[in-house]
Amino acid sequence: MSFDNATNPLLPLAGKKGLITGLANDKSIAYAVARALREQGAEIALTYQNEKTAKYTQPLAEALGASLFEKLDVTQPGSLEGVVQKCGEVFGQIDFAIHSMAFCTADDLHGRVIDTSEAGFDSAMNISCHSFLRLAKALEPLMAEGGSLITMSYLGA
Repeated sequence: MSFDNATNPLLPLAGKKGLITGLANDKSIAYAVARALREQGAEIALTYQNEKTAKYTQPLAEALGASLFEKLDVTQPGSLEGVVQKCGEVFGQIDFAIHSMAFCTADDLHGRVIDTSEAGFDSAMNISCHSFLRLAKALEPLMAEGGSLITMSYLGA
């Protein structure tokens, strides 16, 4: 696939710049969204969770022509802010962000919701929900002219 046409000014998202978090593989929601946005002319930054996922996601980011491909672990202090800072350096401003990260422990995912551990619940809420609020706050200076924030979820979130 080629995204050479992504700079075509007639495409609806030509000139728009955005961050898409949570790229996991070619079956992930983040990948499908990134591909659709690139097909419509958007410039994108992508994140991956860790080195294990990088070996699967780096070829996808390259094929999509991502302007930025960065590790993002929202459980680590400063990781999110570091990614946003790099987006500012590359793009100057951000027009949209797609938060496509969610987590739940396997035990809590496969058990009854009322049996979810407090630690499991806290972890799921921090990664799946609160990270979206932290992302919005970190991106605020890069979205001074407005923009769109979208969050995705999954079964265990």
